[in-house]
Amino acid sequence: MFENKIFEGIHYSRFIASWTNQVGIVDYHFKDWLKSLTINGKVIPEEVIEEIYELGTNGKLELETSALIFLKNYKEEA
Repeated sequence: MFENKIFEGIHYSRFIASWTNQVGIVDYHFKDWLKSLTINGKVIPEEVIEEIYELGTNGKLELETSALIFLKNYKEEA
């Protein structure tokens, strides 16, 4: 089970949402960005980066397929 942990007062999902809102996809650049951050004077430990990355990249296939079908149908209706 995944847990939306907190690093220095920021939920992991906030890092993911901030990145995807601007970039659109969590990819290997995401880890580089996390490594470049300093939050409250602290760099994000590698273990925390891996946890955030895992949370951001581990979808559920059935839900991903459903989202893809939804977007396809949405675009066809528009």
